[in-house]
Amino acid sequence: MTLKINLGSGTDLKEAETGWVNLDVVKRWAIASRDCDIIWDARTDRIPFDDNSADGIHVGYLLMHLAPCFHAPLLAEIRRVAKPDAPIVFDEVDMSVLMRRWLADPSNPNLCELIWGEQGSVHGAEQAEFDKHCHGFTEGSLRALLEVSGFRVLGRQNIHAPGVWYALTLCATKDA
Repeated sequence: MTLKINLGSGTDLKEAETGWVNLDVVKRWAIASRDCDIIWDARTDRIPFDDNSADGIHVGYLLMHLAPCFHAPLLAEIRRVAKPDAPIVFDEVDMSVLMRRWLADPSNPNLCELIWGEQGSVHGAEQAEFDKHCHGFTEGSLRALLEVSGFRVLGRQNIHAPGVWYALTLCATKDA
């Protein structure tokens, strides 16, 4: 059976029928269609799967929600569970694109939410703690973090709809 792990799934829940298991710190986000599969806190919990067991991993807008002190332990966990050559997709906000737009229009609430998180404005006050952005990346800074953490970056991909102009998506595998 194929195991694909969706870390920090939020409202982007992937289907179990295609091998995905969704992990998130919040059981169900206010606007989500259903609960995540496993409640998991990237700051404190191990990924609850065996070494070299994941055929693919999606890390969607997760690193930005974590203070930098949590990045290295999380990336080590991702390396631990990923099979050799398993595709790992890291999806973050491209701050080099976003900040130029924000500087041109700093009162735009949509741009502010992309930088600092929604902080309760969309999902409610009870989930505000988990919807803050603690860190941002450019392609170079994300690539450098991944490489120093033992990943081989294969390149940048566009996996979103054309209107998602702020996405920074790097595909990687763990180094041998």
